Amino acid sequence: MSNDPTQRRKKAESLYAEKQWAEAAQLFEGLRSEAAAQGQPEDGDLIHDHAVCIFQLGRTKEALQQFDRAVELEPDHPYRYASRAWIRAAMKDVDGAIEDYRKAIELDPDDAIALNNLGLLEEQYGMRKSAQERFRRADTLMGILKDAGVDPPQEAEPTPTPPQKETEEPTPHSSVLREMGAVFTSKTRRKEFLNFIRKGFRG
Repeated sequence: MSNDPTQRRKKAESLYAEKQWAEAAQLFEGLRSEAAAQGQPEDGDLIHDHAVCIFQLGRTKEALQQFDRAVELEPDHPYRYASRAWIRAAMKDVDGAIEDYRKAIELDPDDAIALNNLGLLEEQYGMRKSAQERFRRADTLMGILKDAGVDPPQEAEPTPTPPQKETEEPTPHSSVLREMGAVFTSKTRRKEFLNFIRKGFRG
C-alpha cells in the first residue's frame, strides 16, 4: 500500500464504492488519525465516508457520533444534515430524521432527495398535506432532470424503513424516488446532480 495519503484515499473511496466496508473503514480511520497527528483540520467528507462504513458494519452509535461531528464541523452544509437524517431514520429516530431533513431543505430547497425522504417520513406520521407537497416538489425537480437527459442518483442500501403508525394508511405518491435512499451514493454524482438542479435548468 502506498504511503501517499492521496493514493490511499483514492483506494479507500474505491473500496467504499464497491461496498467493501471493513477495508474502506480501516483506510479512512488511518487517514483521519494521520491528519489529526499532523494537526490538519478535520475533513467533513472523510468523516462522512468513515461513518458510512462503520454504520454498514453495525457500529450504529459510533456512526451517529461521527455524523454529529460532521454537522458540528460544517453546520451550513445541507448534505451533512441529510446524511444524519438517513442514519436517524434507519435507527428508528423518526423525529430526529424529520428535524434533520427539514434543516437540509432549509439550507438547500432544491434537494429532491431530501424532499422525497422527508415526505416519506411525514407520510408515516399522518402529515399527508405536507408530505404530498414534498413529493410534488421532488417530482417536479426530478422530472426536469429526466427531461434534460440527466440520470438521477439511484437508491442506496440499506433502505431505512421508519415505523408506520397503525392508525394511519400511507398515501400513495408518484415520486420517482419512491423509497428512502440515495443519500450515500457517490459524492461526485450527487454533487453533479444537485449542481444541475440548482443551476442547470435555470439558464
